[in-house]
Amino acid sequence: MIAAARRRAPHWHGMTGILTLLAAVCMSVASGVLPERGAVRAETELGVEGQATEWRRLSEAIAVPELLEVMRIEGVRYGDEIGAEFLADGGGSWQAVVARIYDRDKMLTAVMTGLKGEIADEQLAELNVFFASERGRQIVRQEILAREAFLDPATEEAARTALAEAEGAAETDAATARRLELLQAYVDENDLVDFNVAGALTSNYRFYRGLADGGGWTVSEDEMLAEVWAQEDEIRVDTTEWLMAYLLMAYAPLSDGDIEAYVALSKTPAGRALNRGLFAGFDRMYADLSYALGLAAAVQMQGEDL
Repeated sequence: MIAAARRRAPHWHGMTGILTLLAAVCMSVASGVLPERGAVRAETELGVEGQATEWRRLSEAIAVPELLEVMRIEGVRYGDEIGAEFLADGGGSWQAVVARIYDRDKMLTAVMTGLKGEIADEQLAELNVFFASERGRQIVRQEILAREAFLDPATEEAARTALAEAEGAAETDAATARRLELLQAYVDENDLVDFNVAGALTSNYRFYRGLADGGGWTVSEDEMLAEVWAQEDEIRVDTTEWLMAYLLMAYAPLSDGDIEAYVALSKTPAGRALNRGLFAGFDRMYADLSYALGLAAAVQMQGEDL
């Protein structure tokens, strides 16, 4: 739940005179902006200081700063790919532009706004109890370690291979079959495939939109969306495999009981609110970052000083 938000890096192909994004883009929104899933809740009986302390505890307990640092590294690498494909000599000042776009404080604000829009005070307290426990700490620790490990493409590929092997072994190994069943239950309960696919589609659409708004690509909205939807199936298949490979690696040290407890949390109102809040925050964060990257790339392509 915590570190299972992932964006698939798009592929670049030539089209109508410029390189364009072929990945997947905008699940349910032609305008390119995901709807807000809830307004930030008003202060309650906790008081300003008490509420701030509880939110800080949750942010630290679920390792939001550490996860955002992994995502920032992923984003900078993605920015390098854009520079290599779109811009002469990688764009000169482009790396500095990308570094400014992936601002840690703005990323954190987006994620915490999403969380605060979904989680009520009583749910916040419940979540802090779970994630402050030894089981909760171990789960989060494993999720972050796996995300950091996945920064190495060879590790990710090895994890995918391990998943394929586990799926084969599950036919005769009851323990392996049970582990895969639990992981699938976790994915299904949290709608991780749909949430990740929707976020990837939206954020990549926003890149298109920024590229077009900046004058780097002239194309109709219908053409843009057609290009987007053409890749949805590919992204869904890839995301499904990525999630299962990631979870199999991340939760390897955990017992089946630990995973069952996590699935149980996901079924509670607090767990569902946490999941909604995380993806609301991540979706907004990625949508804003992607639009900024597209706009900046368009300006840089036209030789303007960023």
